[in-house]
Amino acid sequence: MNTNIYRLIVMLLLASLLWGCAAPPSPTPEATAPPVEELSAFDQWLKDTKATFEGTEIKVAVASHPSIEAFKKMTPEFEEKTGIKVAWDEMEEGALAEKLLIDASAGTTSYDVIMNCPEFTPSLVDVGMLESIDSFLQNPATNPDWFDYEDIETAYRDMLSYNGKHYGVPFAGETVFLIYRKDIFEKHNLNVPTTMDELLDTAKTIQEKEPGMAGISMRTRLGWEFTYMWSVLIFPFGGRIVDPQTQKAGLNNPETLDSLKYFIDLAGYGPVGISAFSFPEAWDAFMQGKAGMMLEASAAAPEVENPEKSVVVGNVGYAPVPAGPAGAYSGVWGWGFAITKDSTKKDAAWAFISYMTSKEKQDDYLANGGIVSRVSRLQDTEQQAKFPYYQAILQTLEQAAALQEQGLGVVLMIPAWSQISEVMGTEGSRALTKEITPEEATESMQTQVSAILGQ
Repeated sequence: MNTNIYRLIVMLLLASLLWGCAAPPSPTPEATAPPVEELSAFDQWLKDTKATFEGTEIKVAVASHPSIEAFKKMTPEFEEKTGIKVAWDEMEEGALAEKLLIDASAGTTSYDVIMNCPEFTPSLVDVGMLESIDSFLQNPATNPDWFDYEDIETAYRDMLSYNGKHYGVPFAGETVFLIYRKDIFEKHNLNVPTTMDELLDTAKTIQEKEPGMAGISMRTRLGWEFTYMWSVLIFPFGGRIVDPQTQKAGLNNPETLDSLKYFIDLAGYGPVGISAFSFPEAWDAFMQGKAGMMLEASAAAPEVENPEKSVVVGNVGYAPVPAGPAGAYSGVWGWGFAITKDSTKKDAAWAFISYMTSKEKQDDYLANGGIVSRVSRLQDTEQQAKFPYYQAILQTLEQAAALQEQGLGVVLMIPAWSQISEVMGTEGSRALTKEITPEEATESMQTQVSAILGQ
């Protein structure tokens, strides 16, 4: 064999052996899709809600209130993310009550959502105007973790219940506490009052030592406003509106009379014109430095701490209601959103309510001036540092719970409560303005309320 040919064959054989021993070429990697970002439960809900309700409009009836201002600021984002349009119909508190009564009498309403309170609930339920929200609360799909209904303070949740059913989600739970000027107290070496006698003496001292400043500001306007504030004082004195055992009116008993006399004496250290004060006037007097103390709803606190509205920011302290001869008690009131039975958009209405009042959106709500109702925020140390009145609210809620444990409350959950409240506020106001005596006022109340109760 030719030597050259032989060498060529050997070289080819060696090459084939080497090729077989070499690592196979790496496969060309296949293109992979980028990872899909998983939406949070809340964002997924927003997406699903928009797909379902895009273009739906709901009509909401409300009274003017700091929390409503907060919700209105949150509305553009809600509309953008859910596709639900909100038509707000805002009016004064008394006008809302009148409007709802007119609608109730007519047996129909154009609203999908209304601003509800304990005073409205029994009457509106009995005329068939409100839809129970229990079906939404019992369904995990409509009561998700990000909403967290159970995080709302129990006393506030219960205030919108009637006959074992829930008729609204609270957004502005209120209790009454004492608001005072720390700088004035320090200036005159005053202690924060812990008894009703001390409260009266402190109001007197401030009025005597601070020219042009009233001792205390409160609401005392004829009617419901008078009843609101007086009812806070009835139980510390041992009085009763209706006896829980006998269900008979207790407005002419000695203790109830004592509480009325005390209320009138305390109002004597109020600003000029106090007999016409509703909450805006009471708040304004304190926020403008015209009163050293204010016995008022906890809802006043965000306004008091607002530098755009208040000149006393940084000089304000908060304390629970002072104790009377029978103990230290306060009550719970407040507002929530309810769904009307006539609404044809109940699911969209619930989407609105659950978004606005949710735990997820609570910080936005509070930052916009809303009134706190959730335990998680009241107990949060960072929130307490930011909102100095939270600790006093917790203390006052304990006072309200102590009253509820006795089967008592500042609001009677019966349809006749609006009539009873009006009688108490009218006759009490007449005593305040010296038209009649406190004794005549309570006897008149007893007679009228007994008739209302059919006794």
